[in-house]
Amino acid sequence: MNREDEETLNNLIKGGLLGAGLTALLKRQVDGEDIAVGALLGAAILASVKASERAKETKIPLLVQEGDSLYWKHPDGHKEFFKELPNDSKSLPTKFKLS
Repeated sequence: MNREDEETLNNLIKGGLLGAGLTALLKRQVDGEDIAVGALLGAAILASVKASERAKETKIPLLVQEGDSLYWKHPDGHKEFFKELPNDSKSLPTKFKLS
């Protein structure tokens, strides 16, 4: 395992611990399932923050959402319109297959 992999694993563990701890603080009665969900959410949030930070370092435009629109946000800060998102819930599928 290289240094970058170790850092990623450490960040996921930190995020998981933070999420589990916050879950325990915010809920009056917690069970193992609540703690596990909190840990997963904490790890996912921290991973997405770290990924966003690394993406900014690449100087490649990021896709961001503002309201019902998507924009390319360039490293110099200017935004370029990309696509309008559908705002009709009928265009979304009623069921999703996760496999």
